[in-house]
Order: sequence, then structure tokens, then C-alpha cells
Amino acid sequence: MGNIIFRMAKPCDAKALANLHWNVRERYSKGIFLLLGKSFLKTYYQIILNDPYEIVVCAEDCDSGQLIGFSSATLKAEHQAGTLKKHRFRLGLSATAALIRKPILIKDLWQRYKSIKGGDGQKFINTHGVRGEYWCWLKSEEDGLDAIEMGYIKEDIISRLGYKELFFEVDKFNKRVFKFYSKFEKCEVIEEVTLPDGRERVLFKKDLSKIKQRIVE
Repeated sequence: MGNIIFRMAKPCDAKALANLHWNVRERYSKGIFLLLGKSFLKTYYQIILNDPYEIVVCAEDCDSGQLIGFSSATLKAEHQAGTLKKHRFRLGLSATAALIRKPILIKDLWQRYKSIKGGDGQKFINTHGVRGEYWCWLKSEEDGLDAIEMGYIKEDIISRLGYKELFFEVDKFNKRVFKFYSKFEKCEVIEEVTLPDGRERVLFKKDLSKIKQRIVE
């Protein structure tokens, strides 16, 4: 692997982010977004990257110019929910092929929508405040330290913007990431839930006020 630079993702990166997210299925095949297909992911990132509260830090290989990883978060989860609701028909159309192949996904998608919307539905994710989203890295470019550094850069940016807490979710099935946040980072457990497909999920909170801000040379 060549030298890596970290930068903020832009709308022109939507296709590359979708490809990175899609490649996660090589080691982690569960999750409604992967089941809805690559076309859905591309549309999702086209929408999200135009949301003013979205923070996406990506890793780029300097030699090839290829994106090999990204870590994302929203500064206002409730605003993002409104953005996705506004574009729900566009997102639905992009998932049509997957829904035709597997109609049961319609139920899963509706449950996810209710969770994002909040209210009395089952809580799958944190729906208020700063929410960590996805952390993806190409399997062929495996480098744990760079992937971790990318996540820390995202958190540093959020902290510098004045936010003190970061909420996020990790499925226990994802053992490496779960162990990292629960044992190494010692993040606070807010709630544990069981998803309709049987996955056990932990909702975490991380205190960003303890981050030692770096000075970029």
C-alpha cells in the first residue's frame, strides 16, 4: 500500500464511497443497507454528501488516487432523518431491484425508517445529537493503524467544532470493532437492543471532551 492522505469527502466521491461500503460485505454481510444493493448506496451517499451537517473523512492512496476507506458521522441525527425522509421516494426507487428480488426487505426497510423517525417504534440507532455512522476500509488494503487514525481524525474535527459527545452503534457480531470501543476506548454503553433479524446491537456514547487535539504540522 502506498502513502495515504486523509481528506474530507465531497459529493463527487459518492460513487467511491458506495463502492467502499459495498465491499464491506466481504467480511460483514448483514445490515439493511448492504441488502438494498449498490445502486441504493450510491443514491444514499449522493444525498448525504449534500447534507450540511455530514462529516465524512476519507483515506486516499496517493499513488493511485483511489479511496480506500472512510469514516462518517452526522452532527444532527434528527436533521439527517429529515433529509432522508425528504428523499424517501428517490431512495426507494434506487432499491427497487433489491426489493423485487427479496420482498421481505420492505418490512425491514419500514422498521428502519420508523427507527430513524423516532417515536414509539423500536430503537435501532441513536436519533438525536452527533451520531457516528459508518467506518469502512478495503479488505485488500488492510492497515489497522491507518483505519483507526482515520476515525480519530473524524472525532477530532467534531470536537474542534465544539461538540462534546458522540453517539454510535456497534453490532456484537462485529467482534473487532465491538471490542475496540468497549474494551480499549471504554465508551459508555447507553442501551442494548436486539434487532428483528436477531443481531445484538449496543448503543454507545463517547466523551469527546477528553480528546487531545492534534496540531497539524
